[in-house]
Amino acid sequence: MKSFVKPRARKNTESWQVVYIDLMTNVMVFFVILWSINQGKSSKITPKVGDETSRTVSLPGDIIFSPGKTVLTENGKTVFKNLFSDAVTGQTLNFETSGLSKRLLVIHGHTDSDGKKDENFELGFYRAIAAFHEIQLYSKEIPEHVILCSHADNSPAQELPFNGGNLTPEQLAALHAIKAKNRRITIEDKIESRVQQE
Repeated sequence: MKSFVKPRARKNTESWQVVYIDLMTNVMVFFVILWSINQGKSSKITPKVGDETSRTVSLPGDIIFSPGKTVLTENGKTVFKNLFSDAVTGQTLNFETSGLSKRLLVIHGHTDSDGKKDENFELGFYRAIAAFHEIQLYSKEIPEHVILCSHADNSPAQELPFNGGNLTPEQLAALHAIKAKNRRITIEDKIESRVQQE
C-alpha cells in the first residue's frame, strides 16, 4: 500500500521577495543617477571656461604675392616688417602672458575662385606658411603660438549673381574686385583665457 506524505503548508514567503526586489530597484536607480551626473566628466580633462579676445588684420594678396605665386614680393616683405618690427628692438611680438591666458596667431591663406578647389587649398596653405616664415624673422617663439589655415574661397558667384551670357563691364569690374578681395592673408591675434574649472 502506498503511503502519501501530506504536503507541508506553504509559508507566506512572497513578501520578503517583494521587499528585496524593491530594494534592488532603488539601488539600481541610485547608481543610474550617479552615472548620469558624471557623464561628460573625466578625471584627466577639465572643462575650459573663459574669454577670448581677437584682433584681425587683412593683407591684400595682390600686394604681398604675385598672382598664383607663394613667394612674398618685396612689397610684401615691407608690409610684414612694418607690422612686426620695432625700429628700436627689432621685435614687436611678445608672447609673454600670465599663466591664465595664452596668445596665438592664426594665419589664414585665402585664394580666389580661379583654378581647382583642391589646388587652391594648397595655394592658400603655402601662402599662409610663407607668411609664417616671414613673421618668424621677428619672433623665434612663434612656432609655439601659431595656427595655419587655408581657405579656397570659390565664392564670387555668391556675392555677384550671374544671369548667364556675357558680363557687362560693371559686372566684370565687380567680379575682379571680389576676386581681389578673396586673394589675401588674414592674421588673427587671439588671446585665450585658460581659466579651468576642476
